Amino acid sequence: MRKLSVRAALSHAMLALMAALALGACSSTKAPVPPLVTTYPGGSLDSPNSRINHVVLGQATQEPDRNEAPLGGGDLLEIQVADVPELRNVKMRVTPAGTILLPLLGQLRVEGMTAEELHEKLRTLLAEKYVRNPQVSVSVAEMRSHKVAVMGQVQHPGLFDMSTRMRVTDAIGMAGGLKDEASPRVYLLRRLPERPSTAGKKAPASSGPEQGAKTVSPGGLAPGIVEIDLRQLLDGRGERGNLLLRPGDIVEVPRAGTVYVGGNVKSPKAVDILGGQMTAQQAIIAAGGPSQIGEMSKVRVYRLLPNGQRQEIKLDLSKKNSGRVDFALQKEDVVIVGFSGGMVAWTVVKDLIYPGIMAVWLLGM
Repeated sequence: MRKLSVRAALSHAMLALMAALALGACSSTKAPVPPLVTTYPGGSLDSPNSRINHVVLGQATQEPDRNEAPLGGGDLLEIQVADVPELRNVKMRVTPAGTILLPLLGQLRVEGMTAEELHEKLRTLLAEKYVRNPQVSVSVAEMRSHKVAVMGQVQHPGLFDMSTRMRVTDAIGMAGGLKDEASPRVYLLRRLPERPSTAGKKAPASSGPEQGAKTVSPGGLAPGIVEIDLRQLLDGRGERGNLLLRPGDIVEVPRAGTVYVGGNVKSPKAVDILGGQMTAQQAIIAAGGPSQIGEMSKVRVYRLLPNGQRQEIKLDLSKKNSGRVDFALQKEDVVIVGFSGGMVAWTVVKDLIYPGIMAVWLLGM
C-alpha cells in the first residue's frame, strides 16, 4: 500500500506539473503584442534618399477628415445660419467652376478653400451686412473624389485620394517614399489655363547655346512646373518649397541621372540619358516631340550651377534656323519647349468654328 501511495503521489505531481506548463503556454499566447516598429524603405539612414524618406514618411501620417480637404466641383455642402431664414438649412453642390450661389450673398468662389475657411468667410460677409456675430455652421456632406498622382521612382506610384490638406511630401509619403534610384529633385506639374494674349510676342533667336544664357532662381522653370529639391528637408530649408497640392496635381519623381522634358511636348516626362550622352533635340523626341502648339524655336534648357543658381539657355532648334546647333545635356537638366502663338490662335479658332461647320454640313442647315 505504501508503494502504491508513493507511486500515486508521484503521478499526481507529474500531472500537476504538466497542467501548469500547459496553462503557462496558454497564457503566453494571450500576452500583450509588442508595438509594431515602422521601417523605412532604403535600409539604413546612410544614403541621402533614406534620410529623405525618414523625414517624408514621418510627416505623411494623416487622419482622414473631409472637412479639412480643399473644396472642389461636385462637393455637397450643408450650411446653416441661425436667425437668418434664407440660410437656415441650405444644401448646395459646388459647381464645376468651383462656385456656390447663396441667398443674400450671391455667387462665391470656394474652390481650394476648406470648410473652416468657408465658415470664416461667411461669418465675415454676414456680419458686414446682415447679422451681428452670426452663428454659422458649414460641413461637407459629400466629397467628390479629389485625387493627386505620384509618378516615377517611388515605391507605389499611382493616384491617391485627398482626404485632407496635402503637401508634396505628404503625397510622396503616401506613395511609400523614394526608391534608391530616385532623384531628390522632383517636379510638381499643375495644369494652368492657356494665355493666348502672350502668343504674339516673338522670342529672340539665339545663334548659339551660350548667347542666350542667363541665370534664374531655382524653381522658376515654366508656368505649371515647379522644381522641388527634397534634400532641403534635411537642413530645415524645404518647408517653403513643400507646396500645398490641388486636385489633379501630379508629382513626378525622376530617376537620378535623367533630364526632365516639359512644356509643350506630347508626353512631358523624365528621360534617361542613354549611353551617357543626349542632346536637347533627342530629349524632346524621346518625350514625343513638340505638341500641336509647341515651337522648336523657343526651347529653354535650365541647368543648376554649383553656386545654387539656375542657368537658362535659349535654343532655336527649328528647321528654319540654318545655323542651329543642338545642345549637349547634363544630368538633371530641364528642357522646356515653348508654344507657338500662331498655333494657339488656330487651335482656338478650330475648336470654336469647326464643330459649327460640321453641324451645318451634317444637318443641312
